[in-house]
This record gives sequence, structure tokens and C-alpha cells, in this order.
Amino acid sequence: MVVIEGTASLNLVKEQLDESLSVAESSLEQYAEEPSNSRRLTQCIDQFRQLRGVMIVVNLHGAALLVEEMEALGEFILDNQDSDQEKPLAGLSNAIMVLSHYLEYVQVKQSTLPVLLIPTINEVRSLAKKPLIPESTFFRLASNPSRPSKETGEPADHVKLEEIGRRLRHMYQVGMLGVFKGEDTSPNVKLMRRALDRIDSLSGDVPMAKLWWLGQGVLAALENDGVEVTNSRKSLLGMIDRQIKATVLQAEVTLAKEAPDNVVREAVFVTSLADKLDGVVTEILTEFGVVENRMAGSEMQREQALMNGPSGSVIKSVVDAIKDELSHIKDSLDLGARGAHGDDEESFSRISEALIKIANTLLMLGLIDASTLLKEQAGYIVNWTSSADIDADSDEFNAVADALLYVENSIASLSPRMGGAQSVGGNEAEAVAKQGMSITQLEEARRLVVGESRAGLSLAKRALTSYMESNWDGMHLSNVPTTLNTVWGGLTFLQLERAANVMKSCGGFIHSRLINDRSNEPDEHLMETLADAITSIDYYLESIENNKPIGDGVLDVAEESMDELGFPSEAA
Repeated sequence: MVVIEGTASLNLVKEQLDESLSVAESSLEQYAEEPSNSRRLTQCIDQFRQLRGVMIVVNLHGAALLVEEMEALGEFILDNQDSDQEKPLAGLSNAIMVLSHYLEYVQVKQSTLPVLLIPTINEVRSLAKKPLIPESTFFRLASNPSRPSKETGEPADHVKLEEIGRRLRHMYQVGMLGVFKGEDTSPNVKLMRRALDRIDSLSGDVPMAKLWWLGQGVLAALENDGVEVTNSRKSLLGMIDRQIKATVLQAEVTLAKEAPDNVVREAVFVTSLADKLDGVVTEILTEFGVVENRMAGSEMQREQALMNGPSGSVIKSVVDAIKDELSHIKDSLDLGARGAHGDDEESFSRISEALIKIANTLLMLGLIDASTLLKEQAGYIVNWTSSADIDADSDEFNAVADALLYVENSIASLSPRMGGAQSVGGNEAEAVAKQGMSITQLEEARRLVVGESRAGLSLAKRALTSYMESNWDGMHLSNVPTTLNTVWGGLTFLQLERAANVMKSCGGFIHSRLINDRSNEPDEHLMETLADAITSIDYYLESIENNKPIGDGVLDVAEESMDELGFPSEAA
């Protein structure tokens, strides 16, 4: 059985999910226009119920929870039709849009990151009058270790802690109030850290001291610009304040308690968002084993903006329009370089204006470097007055050509690479441009190679079928090893090493076992096993061709088939 793991399973049902979301959105809009027709909202809720089941099957737990909350909000609206429904309906509509963007994000980025849905989930829950869930809902700790031994400092003094505890708590609250108001974070956080540090020193080596330690990590993370002070993080600061209050009232009893598990998990999660790893942050993350594979707060903000940005169809339309405009500009410059451009000063002015418009669009798309470069080159072109100013061998003309290629590569990076890989980053676009290559042309070459490789596999499968139907007439196989060798070359070009190695093994098996060795006729089981290997590679290439990667599980099947035939796939 082929095991489809990770985000690859989403590709199999993405179209159906999009259709269900479209039906739900349409039903919701019809209900908003005609609130008396509750059947429309019921249809919308039914779609949510079906979507939730699919999300669970494809292991998109964040999406499953969001749809569950959307379903609950729909039921809440039905039960409260006499109240104002404008905000709940708007929230439900927004959740549908976010879910659609999230599914597209998962498909493109090949990463689920359910934490990105927490803000929308909480928005939906608040509209349904339900308590918010913590940001760490999808954050798992392998263990909950004790706090390491504290360095020697002020001796523990619980009596003194009760005496000055109110003042220390007031200090903490003053800083917290400043943070809540959105004032300058740094001095307010430092005030809170001073209070916590003093409370920690007077507490001594007690179970609750672990919370003061984690609180220092949270505050250190919030000092960074990359970690926003969200409502959930404000709530965490409030939880710490409540423990300080309990300590002030009953120091001995409170300090002997363990820090609540949910607060520990939330504190470690927020600490893990810190952009800078030093001091108490490093100590906490090392102790809890979350230094690796963490996502900094600034990175999470970028991913959130990416997910909430324009949909793929909108991006594609913009990219296509820019490509067309760039194509016209390149044609005009090419004519000028060959002396075929009219001596019209206004034509160069129009080219410059067109480049500036493209640069402004690139700025909106977040391609700042490409935008700056294009504006710079537009400034040179506007000073050209005739074709005589265009020297194809000049540094100035080559700089314009390089800029256009860089822009072309940059906008190509907005679309997912073949095979479901992540988009090409700005650095790679620049490196490719410096080599005089176009990512768009390179992607087209990859598509052609995939298509030719699949055509070669089709020829091989037809030849094997004829071989079986002709009672093992080897004449039908004479060209198959050569065909598979061609496919191997294509897969090697595509850097699909595992698939290429399987093809090499298939060619070797057919040449050695079916063509050269005629002593034993193959049986049907042997041929079916060979067909499994070839078909698996074809299926793998088809998923790449359609930009819906199925994952490596199908390659496992191909390799197991060749192992069974005695021609194991080995790395070159």
C-alpha cells in the first residue's frame, strides 16, 4: 500500500475542498441577503461538517479545528437569529477566506504550520462567546523538566517576600499596563523583569520558581521587535501576575506548588519566538529541547503575511501582466540594439514610464530589491534620445538587460517551483540572473523534460505489454533499455535521484533478464512487479507535472519492486 504522508495528501482533495468552500461561501452570502431563509445557513454548516472530516483525514489539524469552530459559530448564529448578526456573519465569511488561503499556503509551501490559524480560530470563538485558546495549542513539549539549579544570589526569604511582595507586584503591573497600552515596550518589559528577578531571588529553590524563570524568558522574547504583544500573550502575562498575587497572599503555600502545565507550555512557546538566542532564552530552550526547528517571531509574522496576502490566482494574474509588459519592453530594446528602433525620444520615455509602473507593482508585491533596481535603470533609459544611444555591447545596456532578467526571475519566484518545492528566493533569483539564465525558461525546460520522460515510460509500458501478448517475443524489447536510459538521463537532469536509480535498475533488469537470458521464461508475477516499478515512477512524474506532488511513498513502492526482482536501486 502506498503511504501518502504530510502535505502531499492535500493535493489529492484540494479541488474538492475548494468547491466545498465555494458552496459554503455562496450559501452564507444568500443567507446574509435573506436572513429568514435559515436553510441556506444550514447548508453552509453542512459543508463545514464535511470539510472537517476531510481535514482530519489529511492530518490538517489546525484547519480541522478552525472548521469545527466555524461550524459552532454557524450553529450559534442559528440559535440567536433575533440578535445582530452582522459581525458573526462577517467573521464567518473572513474565516472561509482565511481557510482558503491557508490550504493554498500549505500546498505551495509544503508546510502546515497550524499556529498561523490561531488568530482566526480565536476570532471565530470570540464571536461565538467562547473562551480563547492559547497560542501553544499545537506546540508540543517532549518533556517538562525541572528548573536547573539557580546561581547563588540573594538568600531566600519568604517573610521578606510577603512584606515587599505588594510593591514588587505593583512594579510588575505598571510595566504590564504600559505593554498593554502599546507604549514603548522595552522600558516597560525591563521594569517587569526587575520585579520578577527580585521575586525569584526571594523565593529560593522552590517549585514555583520555575514560573519566574519562564516569565523572564517570555519578557526577553517580548523585548524583540519580531515578537508582537498579542491578546494571547497579554493573557499569559496576566496569568503570571495572578501567581504573583497568590504568592503575596500565601507565600509558603503558593511557592510549594508546581507551575501549571498549560502556563509552562505557553511560556516556552512564546520564549521560542525570540529572535535573539542569548541568556535566559537560550537556557530555557536548551533545557526544554526546542532550540532546533523553532520559528522566530519575525519569521512567523512573514509567514502570516504571506498566508493572508493575495491568493494564488490574483498573484498569477499580476505576474502574467508584468511578464507581458516586460516582453514588450524587451522587444523594443532589442529592436533598438539592432538599429531598427525609430528615432523617437518619446518611445524611450514611454519605456521608462512603463518600467517605473512595473517597479511600483513589484514594491506592492514585496520585491523591494527588484523594484529599486528597475527604477534605477528607468532613470538611465529616460535620457536616451535615439537608437544611436543603444549600444548592445555597452555596460549601460547590459545593466538594463541584467535588471530585466533579475526582475523576470524575481516574479517567477512568486509561483511555486515544479515538484512542490518552495518558491525561489531573492538570493537565488539574483544568482541565476548573474549566470544569464531565466528561471521561467528553466522551469519550461523542466516541464518539457518531465513530459518527455513520461512519454518514454509510455513507450516502455507499451513494449512490455506487446512482449507479454506475443508470448515473450524479445523483439518487442529491443529498444526498451535505450528508452529507459533516456528517461534516466531526464530524471538525472531533474535531480530526481531516487527515481533515476529505479530507471537504471529497470533497464538493467530488462537487458539482463528479459533480453539476454532466455533460459527461463518470465511469469506473470514477475512482469507485474516490473510494471509496478515503472508505473510508480510514471505516477510520481505525473504528480510533478500537475504540480501536485504525491510524496516519496510511491518511490518506496518502486524500490521495493526492484528489490524483489533482484535488481536493487542503488545511488549512482
